[in-house]
Amino acid sequence: MRRQAARREAPVKVTYLLSDLGGGTGHHLLDLLDSRGPADWHAKIVSEVPSTSRMGPPVDHLVLDAPRGPAKYPIRQVLRYRQLEQLFRRDPPDILHTYFFWSVLYGRLLKSRGVISRLVENREDTGFDMGAHEHAWYALTRNLPDRVICVSGAVRNSVVDRERIPGSRVEVIHNGIRLSESRPDPRLSELREELRISAASPVVLMVANYDRPVKGVVHFLNSVPLIRRESPETRYILIGHGRRETEFRDRAKALGIDDVLLMPGFREDVHRFYELADVSVLTSLSEGLSITILESMKHGVPVVVTEVGGNPEIVRQGRTGILVPPADPRRFADAVVRLLRDPALRATFGREARRVIREEYGLERVVERYGRIYEEVLRGN
Repeated sequence: MRRQAARREAPVKVTYLLSDLGGGTGHHLLDLLDSRGPADWHAKIVSEVPSTSRMGPPVDHLVLDAPRGPAKYPIRQVLRYRQLEQLFRRDPPDILHTYFFWSVLYGRLLKSRGVISRLVENREDTGFDMGAHEHAWYALTRNLPDRVICVSGAVRNSVVDRERIPGSRVEVIHNGIRLSESRPDPRLSELREELRISAASPVVLMVANYDRPVKGVVHFLNSVPLIRRESPETRYILIGHGRRETEFRDRAKALGIDDVLLMPGFREDVHRFYELADVSVLTSLSEGLSITILESMKHGVPVVVTEVGGNPEIVRQGRTGILVPPADPRRFADAVVRLLRDPALRATFGREARRVIREEYGLERVVERYGRIYEEVLRGN
């Protein structure tokens, strides 16, 4: 990509259209754009709401005004489309790159009307929450995207099978993370003091969006009493935020685990919690490719995660972590207890996890592959 881009008079102009920049997808996109070299591509972000990411956008970021009119379907969507059409007729990118259902659909309509000429799309999950309405729209417009990037092989299979997009236009690019060396934080004792966790207490960590039922937070909570019977000294940290926080706190109280469960909310210093953790967990019912798993492995933390979506593509069963069936608190608890009881196994898993991340999931590799796709699309390949 860098050699090809150098021969162009100017870098490729890529505009990213998505609803917001929160969550793992938003963080990954911002990290990706921040990792570009000067000869890669010129980027701009257009979103419907301001960024909620812990890092600021490293590129120009336009937040769309709310459409003037009724805020109900489909009037609001029609008004939003018209707003986007005016925007991109004034300033058309070389490539429009879209994320999530409505942005994807807007992008396809823009291309069908000749407003944009080249369209790349991302798929972040297996379409677990898509209904007949969404699938119908995708089926009607499936020939419009030039390329669809999927974050895992599981997501690609869903796109090819359910959306019926030709496989030649669908490519897997796993998410990546920054490979800067993680050094022991000398202030971890301060973090333990802040959280009132003794040095003798192992820590089980889960990082999740509270408002997404697919993350299976309830299944994590249901497993804690089972783990506690075998490891009473363990403490549990659930990092996240959202409207369901009160519901989860009430559930923890009903289960009798509110004295060992900490919910510190959204934390910009989440990396310190990975360093604090002895085991990192994820109880998702569906998953594209989890940034939480990648971050855990980067910090050398063994993982216990559900065997869904792209999780088995990251986790080496019995080498970097343990895969368990979804919605099965007993099997999940047994796997966590196994790691809590075996510090040597945790250390072995952690070393292998760091190696896998270093060799396979660096952001520079993702940047190069995105750049190659952009060049191929511009050439009409």
